[in-house]
Amino acid sequence: MAFITIAGQFIFLFNLFWSMKFGKKASDNPWEATTLEWTTATPPPHDNFAGRTPVIHHGPYEYSVPGEPRDFVMQTDPLTVAVR
Repeated sequence: MAFITIAGQFIFLFNLFWSMKFGKKASDNPWEATTLEWTTATPPPHDNFAGRTPVIHHGPYEYSVPGEPRDFVMQTDPLTVAVR
């Protein structure tokens, strides 16, 4: 049984190092999250928002907004649809 566990660990380590060397880099917001920490660059700079204070237009969890071009709205995106 221990050999199977060790073999599984070698597969994991091989995949880890292969992905680090040849894998595709993730974008700044790979999960299309809507909260403020995803508006900065990846990895974030030392002062996080580069000396500017972000302006908030929405709550942190604006998903499935009717009339929006994407299925989510970032906190810093201005309102693009008319509110009734």
